[in-house]
Amino acid sequence: MHPRTRAYARMSGLLAAVLLASSIAAHAAYPAWAEGTTYTAGTIVVYNGHDYKALVTHTAYTGAGWTPSTTPTLWQDLGADTGSSPTPAPTATPKPTATPAPTATPAPTSTPTATPKPSSTPVPTATPTPAAGSCSAAAWNSSTAYSGGAQVSYNGHTYTAKWWTQGNIPSSSTGDGLPWTDNGTCGPTATPAPTTPTPVVTATPKPTATPVPTSTPTATPVPGVTPTPNPSGVVSSGTLNFHLLLGASTAQDSMTLDGDNYTDLIMSNMIAGVMYGHLVESAYPGIQYNKDYLYGSVLGQLLQENLATQLYKSSSDLIDSSPDQQAVMGGGQGGPYQINNYAADMANGSYTPGGHSLVNFIALQKNIGYTMAEAPTQNTKVTPPSFNNKYYSPVVTAYFHYLDMISLSAIGKGTGGWTTPWQPDYDNALVNFKTLPGSFLDVMLNVAYNQGYYGTLMKSYSHLGATATTATVNQVNAYSSVWGSKDTYEQYPYQVRYYLDQFYGNPIPTSSATTFGNANIHVAFNMGNLSTVFGKVFATLAYPTSSSQSQYITVAQAQAAFNAALAQKGVAASATLDLSNAAQRAQIFGVLEAAIGNLETTLGSSFAATTNVQLQ
Repeated sequence: MHPRTRAYARMSGLLAAVLLASSIAAHAAYPAWAEGTTYTAGTIVVYNGHDYKALVTHTAYTGAGWTPSTTPTLWQDLGADTGSSPTPAPTATPKPTATPAPTATPAPTSTPTATPKPSSTPVPTATPTPAAGSCSAAAWNSSTAYSGGAQVSYNGHTYTAKWWTQGNIPSSSTGDGLPWTDNGTCGPTATPAPTTPTPVVTATPKPTATPVPTSTPTATPVPGVTPTPNPSGVVSSGTLNFHLLLGASTAQDSMTLDGDNYTDLIMSNMIAGVMYGHLVESAYPGIQYNKDYLYGSVLGQLLQENLATQLYKSSSDLIDSSPDQQAVMGGGQGGPYQINNYAADMANGSYTPGGHSLVNFIALQKNIGYTMAEAPTQNTKVTPPSFNNKYYSPVVTAYFHYLDMISLSAIGKGTGGWTTPWQPDYDNALVNFKTLPGSFLDVMLNVAYNQGYYGTLMKSYSHLGATATTATVNQVNAYSSVWGSKDTYEQYPYQVRYYLDQFYGNPIPTSSATTFGNANIHVAFNMGNLSTVFGKVFATLAYPTSSSQSQYITVAQAQAAFNAALAQKGVAASATLDLSNAAQRAQIFGVLEAAIGNLETTLGSSFAATTNVQLQ
């Protein structure tokens, strides 16, 4: 079933189940309805003298106006409040997770779909330490924060920190994108590590900490060229069509871009997409990919996975401001982007954060809506409200895709490891992509998100990528490879590309896979407005100020980094660039890339940095 159809079917089924499952014999003086409260399906409240029963679990966002009397998709009017004691008939309260999520990636029940849960977890009996006198460097301590250049000893080896790190075990945190360098043995002997039970199957996660320098220089770039006014006069226009199967069904939804109602949402998604690329390159320097498609993956995902994105209103900070869309915020749903596994550690196969969870990222942790301690049970709760915020949620989704990328490499490695179906092809593909311009990395990672790691497509695309050439890229790029297919897993990466090709003014298939037209869309990115959105996006993120604390980035810090990037790239602050023009789109991407780099320099921290503790 098409994701959107599944979404509406799920919501309709949920409403029907609630309506038919229960009746109230007599009504009572229940608590008064209040904004800002999260209501579980079946909850009864009083509003304007009537009792109302919640049909779905949802949050009554302050200012949204979702009063019980005006939102019949959220509340059932039970009639006038009698003030008598409740005598409810037996009810069967439906659980939001009893029906499929809109996304094709199923939410896990006890472990994420993408990884097998270990049958047993080895627990060391003691922290290994080198033999007395054998190493000159101090022994590594999990509670100590180490800055770049610091040396420690661990299990008879000396390690040097590449950047700021805390809680990352040196022996399992070496290599590209990981914080420690193994300098070799340090002395004649080393005390062996304690014996640990050998699990039948286990994945040893490798923490994903990435550079967080201790110095905090201020980015003061000297413009490389004199800024000159860029082409302006472009206005947003055209209609974008989405929710379709290429060659198999027509679009079920559309949005008209005239009037710029959607422009700030498109901006926040593109900022998140460039952050996605920044994270990828921090872990795999030199890797090549199609920027249009990788940077646009977050926006394409929103269009395909969300319920009726066309209902978005720029006057609200919510992506889904309509009460009709709130099924995506239920338990295990993952919000408008449907990142159902958001609470899981994607490498260790559990909900306990071990370095590969969203809550491990310092940038996200402060605003994510749950703590490290709450993470193991978060999958049983409603999706945090921040996942519906138009500035924060796109960035969370970008990090989720980055987690997929590094987790696919980490799973199965280390003590007690095994060979996953996508290995060694996956690692070989990443190496190959360093010399393959315009690689199909976006397709591989969208498959990982949509079908899951253990689906057949992850294995097949990894195999293609391991020996891919330019001819292979052209083969994968062709819409004909999925045209007419009704397999939603096969279609998903190309649905995302199709929506982006409309935005970008690229040729799109029409009546056949080889007959092309143009959507005639323009999206005006005014640099002043983009600076405002950039500031609001990064004000939802945090950076470390010590080993135990973090603080939010300020709008002023973010906008200073953005304005410096304009100067670096020679783009006038008054310019308006067209996202649908290839040359101007490249300028937009260049400014955002530089702005993110400038902000990292100013903060003295990497956006890819992780922690295994709850920062205050």
